[in-house]
Amino acid sequence: MVTCFDRETKSQGGVLTMGVFDGIHRGHRHLLSTCLTIARRLDTFVEVWIFHPHPRSILRGIEVPALTTVEERIALLHELGVSRVRVITFTKQFSTLSAEEFVTEWIQTLAAPRAVVLGYDHRFGSERRGSSDLLRQMGLIVEEVPPYKEGGEPISSSRIRKLLAEGMVRAARVLLGYPFTITGIVRAGKGEARRLGIPTANIPYPMEKVRLAAGIYIGWVHIDPVPVMPREGGLPGLLYIPPAGDAEVHILDRTLPELYGRKLSVGFWEYLRPHKAFATPEELHAAISSDLEKAREHFRGVQDNKWP
Repeated sequence: MVTCFDRETKSQGGVLTMGVFDGIHRGHRHLLSTCLTIARRLDTFVEVWIFHPHPRSILRGIEVPALTTVEERIALLHELGVSRVRVITFTKQFSTLSAEEFVTEWIQTLAAPRAVVLGYDHRFGSERRGSSDLLRQMGLIVEEVPPYKEGGEPISSSRIRKLLAEGMVRAARVLLGYPFTITGIVRAGKGEARRLGIPTANIPYPMEKVRLAAGIYIGWVHIDPVPVMPREGGLPGLLYIPPAGDAEVHILDRTLPELYGRKLSVGFWEYLRPHKAFATPEELHAAISSDLEKAREHFRGVQDNKWP
């Protein structure tokens, strides 16, 4: 797959789609499936333009935490069969381009696509005046994809962010099509869990990603090298997200070599309970012991092919 940035290079004659594509969730995959189908029919390739950072963060000054890093989006697109990705730096100056200028100076100049595929609500250009209709008026072939729904509502990145902020990782996993994931290099923590006999690996919580609700989770853990997004497999883990600071990862019933300095990737599958402050170390130890037993029971269900 070829990846370029802003106005680097030209890649003419493919099937083009564009957007933020945060999460590459099932709604995005539905749109990309349409792109791939058209590309096969036309015997050409699929090209995706990613706008980064999120336009709302630039235009409204609103922080929009990510579901995936740009690097993860590129890797996921590659997995799906996308041939070319262009990452466009979204700035205030870029946002002042009229819709017509964006079509002529960017789409037609850099891509000259044989077809364009857009989501039903996609708008572009200054004041969001660009649409599928404008592209058709300017001579482009356009396919508009209707919303892809789950539970009667369109799947969207904002919907998934809200679920994750509430700790609802199972529901988010259904919409994403894979578990929400964080990846980081293990570093030293305070050692409190180790003193309780339940050692954890600390990884920095990615600043750009949506912060999960503080609490205890179950998930799969992968040690370097790690996949783009962990599915089933890997090592079963009990995961703690505090109100602030590092994520803490306890790998169940395994004796492992030293993990400091190694890369860990964690996929969050289930939410056990919210964060709670305990009055004594004994109360904390009892709560963690209960969490561990619930996690072991859960993974026994996985091994018996009873994964919900």
